[in-house]
Amino acid sequence: MKKGAYLGLPAVLILALLVYFASFYFRYHQFQVWKEHPKIYFVDNYPAMTTLDAYLWLRYAKEYKNGSYYKTDNDSLRAFPTTSFKPHPIPMLSALISFVSSLTGKSIYMSGLFLVPLLAGLFVISMALYFYLAGMPIAGVVGGFIGAFSWMYAIRTAMGRVDTDLLQLFFMFTGSLLVLLASETESDKKRLIYSALLGINFLLFGWWYAHYGIDVVYFGILVVMLLIRRVKLSQIVLSSVLFIIFSNPLWFIHGFSGFVSFFANYGKVKSVSSGDFPNIMKTITETEHLSPAKVMLYILSSPLVDGIGLLLSFAMLIVMGVRAIPLIPIFLLGLLAFKSSNRTVMFLAPFVGAGLGFILDAIFSKVNFKKVKTVYVNVGSSVLTLALIGAILMLTAYRFVPTPSIQAPIVESFLNIKKKVNRAAVFTWWDYGYAIEDMDGFATYHDGGVHGGARTYLVAKALISDNSTLMYHIISFMDRFGVKPIMKAIRLDNKSAGEAVKLAFSYSKPIKDNFNYVLFTVDMISKYYAISYLGSWNFKRQKSAPDGYALYTCSGFKNNAFYCDRGIIDLNKGYINGKLPIKRFVYVLNGKVFKTINFHDSGVNVELCLTKRPGSNSMDVDFVLACDDKVFNSNFNRMFILGEYDKDKFEEVYNNFPYARLFRVK
Repeated sequence: MKKGAYLGLPAVLILALLVYFASFYFRYHQFQVWKEHPKIYFVDNYPAMTTLDAYLWLRYAKEYKNGSYYKTDNDSLRAFPTTSFKPHPIPMLSALISFVSSLTGKSIYMSGLFLVPLLAGLFVISMALYFYLAGMPIAGVVGGFIGAFSWMYAIRTAMGRVDTDLLQLFFMFTGSLLVLLASETESDKKRLIYSALLGINFLLFGWWYAHYGIDVVYFGILVVMLLIRRVKLSQIVLSSVLFIIFSNPLWFIHGFSGFVSFFANYGKVKSVSSGDFPNIMKTITETEHLSPAKVMLYILSSPLVDGIGLLLSFAMLIVMGVRAIPLIPIFLLGLLAFKSSNRTVMFLAPFVGAGLGFILDAIFSKVNFKKVKTVYVNVGSSVLTLALIGAILMLTAYRFVPTPSIQAPIVESFLNIKKKVNRAAVFTWWDYGYAIEDMDGFATYHDGGVHGGARTYLVAKALISDNSTLMYHIISFMDRFGVKPIMKAIRLDNKSAGEAVKLAFSYSKPIKDNFNYVLFTVDMISKYYAISYLGSWNFKRQKSAPDGYALYTCSGFKNNAFYCDRGIIDLNKGYINGKLPIKRFVYVLNGKVFKTINFHDSGVNVELCLTKRPGSNSMDVDFVLACDDKVFNSNFNRMFILGEYDKDKFEEVYNNFPYARLFRVK
């Protein structure tokens, strides 16, 4: 047997398929766990989704299936009242969901869930083939396993995560593989075929992800690899032309601006956005910049093993030499996790795994297997590869089961609201915008793709303000104009953003439409700090004064004192932990104040939120909140928690406290 030939192509493919099926089962098993807890994961025909973006792709899939997607270019449910444009062609993910639904007869939601385990592990095969051709077969298999089971990738491709992360690694590793094949073949004909296939790969990636800068990157790498291999100039030109043609020339040209923009702006979370408005990216968890140690924990749960794998991956890439070049885009994206968004850890995890697998490759490459039968060598190498995977297994996310992005009672509230309200423009926080548009068919003022700037600032300002008239003015203004007059005042009239927003504050005309509703949901309590960060923005100082709630989980009541996770709330003397004075203690039952105890002239306000279900004689404690006067007097707290509102301006139409509450704007 030839020296170094310790794992043949059949063995590599078998191992890669085993890893793929393990990835499939891991995600499919999550759904089986869901079925054991239906009250958490299912509401009527709506299974849970574990990303809020899923509801956009699912709604588009529904429209595509029933033939309404292309009837108009405007998406009338988004960015009310100005609407948003639908992407053309329909997003690939939505088209796939619709296709699976038509093929299987399953609902759009179940079809979307089915795609998760099917697509999430596909990159394993491309990666394994690449490293096999590069002479490091074990690194490819182990890297595929760690990539599929790393914490970040497990979270971002878990059951219910119907989103574009599912195929990003697949398209990129496939692109790297095709570059390697095109550069190493001796056949001019095959080189041109690989170049055309590379273009098709990025055509599909562009359809999938709608970002085209990566096309330019891989085009450059293809040319560099062909130059290094001293391919004839005519072949380089033909290969380049085929790549551009098959990747869509218009997308390719557009990719240059995307490429420049990426390197100019990636990782920069500025203090302000367009027009000097607060940047919403500072309030989004997945864009958060973490310390290197925390970044590594999103790969395996041992920073030491992660560190060893990462260091070995550098050594591995050096040993690979020229063959490492097509992998550089993926590797660099992974390293960006140390500089900017933590979500790019998913691109780094396969390399950490490959680094660990490289240990066995380095050992076996030095052993002479000439006197050993090929089958024995392949079986032995495969067993050791699986043993290494087994040793790492406990550090992965193999037991992870995701929780729904929207609690089942909130989903149930959305469905009940739909029964009560036929048409609505919903004024609420942006997180559940896609879900409201999908489940209820209602328009929203901002959602997961239309947020930030003046639009989100105005919503936040209305929620944290202690003035219900100001909230009414903002809603009435946005109902009639959106934010166009504000942006016009900034761009054309040279007004500052702080001056321009006063157009909404002072707009005193009655609401134009009779279908505007203010929606509050329980998740907004924990998000109040972020809402306050955006709504309290000082345009001159370019700073915020955010505020929020302290949430107490209480387990007992004895001697007129609540015993909670954050300490003892003493109702005898009116103190928390004997130090923090309580200004007022408010009993809230089903969203209405039924008793208030005043203690001190200053201090925190404590709200005990209780629920009494119909037919029950007992009351359940939902949560206990503590806040200062600024939060206590906010429109959010007054309307949602206390049930106090201006009846001349608002009318309550739905109350499922503490989960959701809906008010019509009169």
